[in-house]
Amino acid sequence: MFKTFSICILLFFALYIFLIEPNLILVKKINVESDKIKNVRVVFLSDFHFSKFAFLRIKRIINKVNNQNPDIVLLGGDYAVLHNIKVSMDMNKIADNFSLIKSKYGVYSVLGNHDYNRESDFIKNKLKEKGIKILENSSYDLDIAGQKISIAGVSDMQTTYYDASKALNNAKYPVLFVSHSPDIMPEVKDKVEFIFSGHTHGGQFRIPFFGALIVPSKYGKKYESGLIENKMYVTKGLGTSIFHLRFNCAPEIVVVDFI
Repeated sequence: MFKTFSICILLFFALYIFLIEPNLILVKKINVESDKIKNVRVVFLSDFHFSKFAFLRIKRIINKVNNQNPDIVLLGGDYAVLHNIKVSMDMNKIADNFSLIKSKYGVYSVLGNHDYNRESDFIKNKLKEKGIKILENSSYDLDIAGQKISIAGVSDMQTTYYDASKALNNAKYPVLFVSHSPDIMPEVKDKVEFIFSGHTHGGQFRIPFFGALIVPSKYGKKYESGLIENKMYVTKGLGTSIFHLRFNCAPEIVVVDFI
């Protein structure tokens, strides 16, 4: 009896971590108090890793984003699966779906470490064709109902050349900063208003009261996930990397209201 019960528990656990939790899409809402940016809603999503069969999932993501009525949408990169766009969803289809995002003041994207390879220019061009602005050590200035802010971002810190100073050089106003990796934090935190980052997936597998077993950051669990120092949000992301599993670390779309 006990053996049968144990087997059932193990089967349910396997079903949950491989099939149920990885396919969830939660909406995480936070308020950030800011002296320089007020009444602006940013929706942030990252680490997609879209497989060839993720057609329904990408549509669910777009619908949930649009339901948040965003002023700005920021994308944290990692569209590809395992550094290989050929085993991922067709980038044309990814870009077509992201063109359906309804954002009052635009959609901005950095690329992730899984995107920077011989296909990175292809990924960037497909996003640009659909009106998504690419942040590669660069910035854009916005006027939101008379409130001026800048959006800046860097190329991936691990796989290509990045230059935070260059990204900020032409930013004239309080900066919302996007970096695929949270390791940018010490370098820019005193120069920007807020940082949006991903890459860690929150560890994907988080043991209660302990946290993630592995965090791909040189700062370890310090930048595991969530709101950090009221200055940076590290999202758990939407996809999975290497192993298609999640536990205690559900995929999320992040909604940040600056108040």
